[in-house]
Amino acid sequence: VASVQMARNLVQEIQTQLLQFDFRNGPLRRKFDGTKYSLKTLETLLYELSVTGMEMEQEPVSKKIKMDLSILLDHQELESLRKRMEHRDELRETLIKKCRDGQKAAKQSIFALHRGDRTKAEKLIGQCETCITRDLEPIVKEEPPLRYGSFSNVLEEYVEAKLFHAWLFGKDGKTTESGASGELLLPQDFSIHLEPEEYLGGLCDLTGEIGRYAVQRGTARDKDEVKLSLHSSSTVLEELQGMERIPGGVHKKMDALRRSVEKLERMLYEMSLSEATGRQMKTSTTESMEVE
Repeated sequence: VASVQMARNLVQEIQTQLLQFDFRNGPLRRKFDGTKYSLKTLETLLYELSVTGMEMEQEPVSKKIKMDLSILLDHQELESLRKRMEHRDELRETLIKKCRDGQKAAKQSIFALHRGDRTKAEKLIGQCETCITRDLEPIVKEEPPLRYGSFSNVLEEYVEAKLFHAWLFGKDGKTTESGASGELLLPQDFSIHLEPEEYLGGLCDLTGEIGRYAVQRGTARDKDEVKLSLHSSSTVLEELQGMERIPGGVHKKMDALRRSVEKLERMLYEMSLSEATGRQMKTSTTESMEVE
């Protein structure tokens, strides 16, 4: 009985200490809920023992079994852990808020590139890069597990914007000729460290922007630019398909990439037919891609 009492007291003390923590929904929360069931089980067991007529021992024998809970539970260590978790939650909230600014700048830069506003696009890309290096990276360096989530999403959007800019104007950004350069940046061309999944995710998203660019050029009957768009997207698809293992997040984007290549092939085919017959017409592919 004394052993059960000691176990009950220990579980009760653990629950009291853990109640001070702010557990979010997840594995830790479920494990914490398990302490309630453990405590209830021990209390039920003590009740059943009392029903059988067994008394709660108060003799010296029980004192030998009884342990000081302060020895089993280091309250100071638990308090330190609680403060560390609270600090991590604060960093996480700050990261999520600041990520919105970086992601918004990257998205707007892509829109500006489609509108032909290169100056504004480059300014927004610079803002996104500054947000990442000044506001976000210090938080991730302090808490590396926070990299995966909002921060990775910002990096993917940033990669997409930089890739699209380079694809249009070249790696050095000095291309002044009409038409896209078709150049693709490699991971080492970025000043910011990227994980493979972040770079590949942005590369997949780039093909969507290339497809939209192809629609604009296809509408203007610019067959060469449509060919370049198809070549770039096909190259990305072939390289990814040739990889032994594609990261999970990138794998989900493969279907969209294949559809984009198929639509570009269809667009080029319809333009060739139109050219062969000497007719000027808007292809069904450009209409469908404009809707998307």
